[in-house]
Parts: sequence; structure tokens; C-alpha cells
Amino acid sequence: MKKSIEILAPASSLEGGRVALSAGADAVYIGAPKFGARAAAGVSLENIATLTREAHEVGARVYVALNTILTDEQLPEAVSLAWDLYRVGADALIIQDMGLLMEELPPIPLHASTQCHNDSNAKLRTLEALGIEQVVLPREVSTADLPILLDGVGMRVESFVHGALCVSYSGRCFISEACRGRSANRGACAQYCRMSYDLEDASGNKLLTGQHLLSLRDLNRTEIIEEMLDRGVSSLKIEGRLKDIDYVRNVTAHYRRVVDEIIDRRSEEYCRSSWGETELSFTPRPEQTFSRRFTDYNTPLHRPIPTESITPFTNKSVGEELGTLIECRGREVVLRLREGVKELNNGDGLLLVSPDEKATAGALINQVTPLRDGTYRLRLSGSVEMAPGATVYRNLNHQLDRLLRRDDASSRKVPINIECEATQQEIVLRSAVAEAPSVAVEVRRRMMLEPAQKDPSARLIDTLSKLGDTPYRVERPELRLRGLYLPPSVVTELRRELIGELREACHRAMTEERDRRGEQLLERRRDFLGRVHSREESGLPERLDFTYNVANQQAEQLYRRLGVTGEIAPAMEVAMPEGPVPVMTTRHCLLHRLGYCTREGKRPPFSLPLYLVRGQERFRITTDCRACMMTLWLDR
Repeated sequence: MKKSIEILAPASSLEGGRVALSAGADAVYIGAPKFGARAAAGVSLENIATLTREAHEVGARVYVALNTILTDEQLPEAVSLAWDLYRVGADALIIQDMGLLMEELPPIPLHASTQCHNDSNAKLRTLEALGIEQVVLPREVSTADLPILLDGVGMRVESFVHGALCVSYSGRCFISEACRGRSANRGACAQYCRMSYDLEDASGNKLLTGQHLLSLRDLNRTEIIEEMLDRGVSSLKIEGRLKDIDYVRNVTAHYRRVVDEIIDRRSEEYCRSSWGETELSFTPRPEQTFSRRFTDYNTPLHRPIPTESITPFTNKSVGEELGTLIECRGREVVLRLREGVKELNNGDGLLLVSPDEKATAGALINQVTPLRDGTYRLRLSGSVEMAPGATVYRNLNHQLDRLLRRDDASSRKVPINIECEATQQEIVLRSAVAEAPSVAVEVRRRMMLEPAQKDPSARLIDTLSKLGDTPYRVERPELRLRGLYLPPSVVTELRRELIGELREACHRAMTEERDRRGEQLLERRRDFLGRVHSREESGLPERLDFTYNVANQQAEQLYRRLGVTGEIAPAMEVAMPEGPVPVMTTRHCLLHRLGYCTREGKRPPFSLPLYLVRGQERFRITTDCRACMMTLWLDR
């Protein structure tokens, strides 16, 4: 059986979802009106209902993020919202809070958010037994880790392939809540990882100053997509529910091309999970929209990630590399473009970065003057100071940005078959989706027909093919007219009715399939929770600390059902732990970045522990060198 591959794109709004679908997304994830892990990206039920219907018309799905942790008071409201989302047609709910699994939810598939910290084979097997349809892997997992992690796991596996990277292990960042009372687990992350810090040793000596020492580059796994698919991943997730539509269109279209090339070459093994063909008026290039430079973040666990995985000089978009600064005179600069860069335009945004990556400058281009040998003189919107030799990036491509925001920048059409049959007493129109022939409809009109004076075939084919702004394109119209004359106005009316019925049939087919899967998964969960389990089976410790994010009694009861007998500490959002608190655990090691990885036997010339300092906030650093992990502590 072929493996169905899904490109999963983000949407912050109905408009964003439409853009993602037009660019080739097989599924879209979007925030619920409440309780989504991006509080600023909540979408109304009405708009989710509209997007879901439009997605179903092209065989695509809509997953709704209901993935914050919930208090006892919030849990009933979240359950009610889950039912509302089911009724408006959502295809799945993305959840984090384990308490929801103890509630009477609708028969809708559930996806385990990356915040569930899905980092072990035992955890994945437990989630599968609990009726989870799709699991989102932690970003830090590499392709080398997948065979062991996914051994014996039968549910669909989702993995991030593009966008912003959380420097913390997925689901285990508490720095925002601990310092500002803004919980990342409740959609209000203050983004401490994107802030600038000083790095001090135990004696207070400054080793680094004013750098973005926790700001990872953006993810781009273009080169390892095929390896990910071969090792068990079935859903390729693009980060970006807070990104603009230019980013969503460009990046989604890019991965559509990458995946289609793999499917075309290996059509006996892989297939698309939605229908239709996408046409673009641009060439997708991910580096030309928001990007902090790229990393594939594909280092096996328990090994040091590359020291260049962060962008210490900025937390904002860097964009595509243009070339090298030759001369700088305030508002006028000369640069040499690197090979492959074709043009510069007025309105483009530039970022200049010194060779040591300690100084930056930026401005817009006001005037472009070609010189010779690939060099250009640029008049800028403001004065900049930068020594020759700096690397020049374009973080705003003005013309491309305008193009990507046009409604016609990407379009998607689903091939359908239409058959028109006539008898002396009746006209019948039938249609089916070419890629899903079981989705078929027909309409009839009883009327007496007269013999045709001349062959009406050409005109009728033209009439049947005029589908306007519908998501469909007639692939093969068939006529069986028996020499009869069919009034074009009647055929036009029937065609409109037929397409309306087809749209409803697509929505109905997708919803019925959702319900079938949802009922099976719900029954599996009920059966599993009806039996006694040991914590060893689930890979759980005897006691759970606050990092398990238990914020309600139902979540505690679930863990008891899974065999936990010791203390279950409440989530930090419910009660702040006493004493020093581990607020972030990460693969990114600052000791390694300084060149003193203990695995290499290098003793640092400064006193430990190190501290990250920002104003009055001070975070103590510890390292677990065997596991290649760094932890930030808030000492109170």
C-alpha cells in the first residue's frame, strides 16, 4: 500500500489558510478561538468552518490547535469547544493537556502536540494506545534517531521541516512563565530565546556581551525530506502561525515542489494526501522570505550540535545572501553580488554583517546603479557604517513580496470528469473527482428534447468547462447526445447545480472518513483506559515533577491510570516550585560554543558555572555532557 505524504502548512487566519491551500498544502493547522499555543492566532468558529469546507473541496484537511494546558476551571470549556469544532467540520484537534483524554470528547481524531514531549518509544506507544492518530515529534530529533524512536509505532508521524526553532527541548521551556508570568504552555511565550544576553563566568567576568546567545537559526530540511519519509515520517510540518502570507505561500510552494518530485520518482511507494494541481506565478525560494539563516538541525541526540546553529548578531530575519561589501560611504555603498543573484530593486531591504558577526547595519535601497564585473552602487534610505568585507543580505525582496501577496500568485485546481447524457425525456449530468472516483454526483432535468439541427458538441463542451472560480477543472468532458438539442441555458443551470453537489459530496466524504477514524480511535482509548497499566509500560518515572505540566485533576488521574504511584507535582502555572528552578533545557551548549566542550578534553580558563545575564535577570548554566544537554536555572 502506498504511503500518503502530507505537507502541513500554518494559518493565522482564514486568508492564510486559503493561501496555504492554493500553494499546495495537503493540510492546514490553525488556532482555535481559545486555548491555542499561539494566543495571538486564534480564529473564529465561523472562519474555521469556512476554511474546512474549502479544504475538503480539494481533499485537504484542517487541524485545529487546542494545545494549551488547562486548569480544572478551563477543562469543561475546552471540551465544549472541542464539540463545537467537531460540528463545524474540523478534521482533527491538536492537544497537549492529557486531562482531555479522560473527558467525553467527540469522535474526532486527536494529534499529540510537540509540547507533549514525544521523545521516547514508550511514550509514542502509549499515545497510540490512547487513541492518538498523529504524533508531532520534537524538533531536536534527527533522522538517525527515528528508527529506534518509531520502532513498532503504527500511528502517523509528523515532523517539523521548516521555520523557527525552539532552542528548548519541545514542551519543556518555563523561562517565560517563571520570569514574567507569561506561559508558553498557554500561548503567551515572551520569547526569551530571542533576547540578547551577556555571558559571565562565576567571577562576574564578561565573556560575551549583547549577543543573541539562545537564538537558533531557522529550520530547513529540504535536503533530508526523502530520508525523513523513508524513516517513518508521513506529515511534513511548516512552522509559522504568526508569519505573514508571503512566507506561507513561498515556503508551502517550495515543499510542494520538493515532495512532488519525490512522489513522481517513487510513485509506487508514495502518494499525495490531497487532490489538485498548483500553478505559481513565482519561483519558490525559502530564503527570500523570513529566515534567520538555515540549519537542518539533524545532529543525532547526545552529540554536540554545530556551534554555528545560532545567529548571535540578530534575532530577526536575515534573508538571502547577496554578496560582499566593497565600499561604504554613509548613504552610498558598493557591493559585489555573488553568483546566482540576478537583480536588485528599489525598496529592497539590506542587512550588512561584519566578518566577525559582531556588528550589523541595515537600510532600504533607494537607487541601484550597475557598475562592472557584478558590482553595484546603491543609494540607501539612511546612513550606515560598516567596514569593507562585510556580508550583505537581502531581508526584504520588495518585488517578490508584492507578488506573493497577490491573490493570483498561486492557484489550485482539482481535475474532475463531467459526463452529459441526453434522452428524449431527460438530461443527466454526472461528475467525479479524477483522483477520487468514489466521490461522484449526478443531477437530472426532465424535459422533452428535439433533434438538433447541427452538432452542438463544441458549444456544450465549452459550457460544461466554464467552472469559473470554483476549485475544479474539467479534465475529460464526455457527451452522449443521441442527436438531440440541449438548450445551453439549461445545461449551464445543471452544471452549476452539479458543481454545488460535488462540493457537498467532497465535504461529506471527508467528514464521514473523519468520523470513521474518530470512532475507531475513541474506542481504542476507552478500551485502554479501562485496564490497569504499569508506569514501566509507559516509560514514566515513579514521581512526576512540574515539567509534566499537570494542571488539572483529570490529567493527574490519567497518569494514575498509567501506573504513576508517587507524587505528581502541579504545573508551574498552578504552583511555582520552591528553590532553584530549571527553566530551560536545550541541546545548544554555550560552553561548547566558547570552544571548551568537555568531550574534547578542553579545560576552560574561566571559573564555572557560567551565567546568562540580561538586566537584573540572571540564569545559572549547568551541563550534562554525557547527554549533550545544557540547563538554565533560575536561582530564587
